[in-house]
Amino acid sequence: MGKISYKYQLESIEKLAKIGFWELNLKSNELIWSKEIYNIFGLDKNIKPSYELFLDLVYKDDRELVNSAYLKSLEDRKDYSIVHRVELSNKEIKYVKEDCKTIFDENKKALISHGTVQDITELTVAKQKIEQERFFLKEQQELLETIFNNTIDGLAIIDKDTNFIKVNKTYCELTGYTQEELLQTSCIALTAPEDIQRVKALNEEFIKGDIQNITIDKSCIGKYRKIDSRIFSSWLPNKEHILINMKDLTSDNILKEQAKLFSMKGMLENIAHQWRQPLSIISSIASGINILKKYDKLSSYDFEKDMNLILQQVNYLSNTIEDISNFVVDDKSLESTSLVSILEKSLNIFNSIAKVNSINIVVDFDEDLVLKAYSNELIQSFINILTNSKDALIKQTEDRYIFVSTKSDKNLFIIEIKDSGKGVDKAIINRVFEPYFTTKHQSLGTGIGLSMTHNCINIRHNATIEVANSEYIYNNKKYRGLSTKIYFKK
Repeated sequence: MGKISYKYQLESIEKLAKIGFWELNLKSNELIWSKEIYNIFGLDKNIKPSYELFLDLVYKDDRELVNSAYLKSLEDRKDYSIVHRVELSNKEIKYVKEDCKTIFDENKKALISHGTVQDITELTVAKQKIEQERFFLKEQQELLETIFNNTIDGLAIIDKDTNFIKVNKTYCELTGYTQEELLQTSCIALTAPEDIQRVKALNEEFIKGDIQNITIDKSCIGKYRKIDSRIFSSWLPNKEHILINMKDLTSDNILKEQAKLFSMKGMLENIAHQWRQPLSIISSIASGINILKKYDKLSSYDFEKDMNLILQQVNYLSNTIEDISNFVVDDKSLESTSLVSILEKSLNIFNSIAKVNSINIVVDFDEDLVLKAYSNELIQSFINILTNSKDALIKQTEDRYIFVSTKSDKNLFIIEIKDSGKGVDKAIINRVFEPYFTTKHQSLGTGIGLSMTHNCINIRHNATIEVANSEYIYNNKKYRGLSTKIYFKK
């Protein structure tokens, strides 16, 4: 193989490796560069190389370091290797790795230095990016650790068998257990006996299914107390571990009961008022029967007719009691039910309040949807919305209307409850679902009813509730009021 072929192969290797060779004769001060060094430095091959030219190419902040390293290698008679920057004529900055070996005579005088210059710009930039990303990831990890350990919610990471892998400080505080104690047990082991079977079934459905997250309400056995909790579970990206968020509902449940009692107080007052009419009818019929019997004027026909009237009134009173009794009982589990039937039960309970306050209820149930729901919680939620409308309507002397309707729209089932109560101030309409926010006097509300309604709809039933001021026409008359829409997925 000829010299030309060897030279071509050498230049090809240099180009592929981005490495060039140089040689400096210290006696004649003559410097020789290979073709690739010219390419690396971006110089014309007709330019005569020199050590001074090389130093001029070295980036100004690295120049003294490079020169000192070379001179010291001559002084110490040692090879050296250095990474530095060079600045091209077009201001482009490159990173190069330079290796040098010097040959000395028998008197230890330097004769020839030779070595290589390799363009490592791509590698260096890549390393810098990796280092930046590593630093960023470290910062993110530290931030996530800070959030994980200092959030007000109890957070834990569990495996598919619900064994604890990691817990934060709040989770320990909520349960009363130390981190070491929790890491030796499981989430299921802390579940109250009455909830274990239900929670196990839901967990199995979650783990085997394709759903990304699930919400479970359950009682937990803490070290010192029983905790009413809501557990939000979601898969971590590796699909091997689960992040759980535990909220203590104990105080919320107390407030929930207080809100229900407050609502019940108003309903019972109005029911007592409305019961006067059927009780008065029963009393009048009974008195009439006594008088007719006393004077021997009571026929079988009159007796049967009067008994039927009494039974009608008794059935009305009995149905009202049953609705109230069912409303008071807490839901223990999801049950398949009709949303229209839930609305009808809500209206049956609320009807007495509406009549006492001269409120006209207009119903238009165009569609129905059967789904798994906590029926009594939805009844409470609908009554909260209706009561909110009632409180707005009693401020006006006429045109007291509440409209309740249902309809379907593609994959959604929509319930709308709107009133003619003039609407809500724009400045506060976005706050109506905030806990303890109320514009009413303390004797009229606690400020938690609509907040609980929001949680029931959005969290417990995976639906969406929205409020907006609405203008509409009814019986050729224009009205303005608050519209509450609830969107259930079919």
